[in-house]
Amino acid sequence: MNMTNPRTGYPDGYLIYLIKQIDSGLRRPFDELISGHGISTAGYTALTVLQSRPGMTSSELARRTFVRAQTMAETVTSLTQAGYVRREKDPAHGLQILLYITDLGLERVAELAPEVAHLESDLVGALGEGEPAELIRALRACRDALAALSRDERPSV
Repeated sequence: MNMTNPRTGYPDGYLIYLIKQIDSGLRRPFDELISGHGISTAGYTALTVLQSRPGMTSSELARRTFVRAQTMAETVTSLTQAGYVRREKDPAHGLQILLYITDLGLERVAELAPEVAHLESDLVGALGEGEPAELIRALRACRDALAALSRDERPSV
């Protein structure tokens, strides 16, 4: 029996499926864009996270970039060898290593920015004026709702 969600007006599961389609559809063009510059998608994502949140551990970075800790360890090694990331001991926790984007890493992100912006423009090209900003607001609200669920702070229905 297919139930229609009263909040969306679409069948249950449709929104999740639509988000998955967008994720899958973006993967190939984004991977091609990034790999054309000698960096992996995971590496680019890690750099952009470190750009906005410097000084996190590899495991924190893995969580924020949606990859396994082992995958992030390999990515960080590659980024460090390329000179895009540096490791520093955490002065507050002697055994903990913190990651920082380097000037070279910042340059790499800046070089890619116009192409990433073009891909994002293509993605929202069919939307009307103001709709891309509204889409971002709505997606952030969905992300925050999921984060609350993961903390067992279930929102009221």
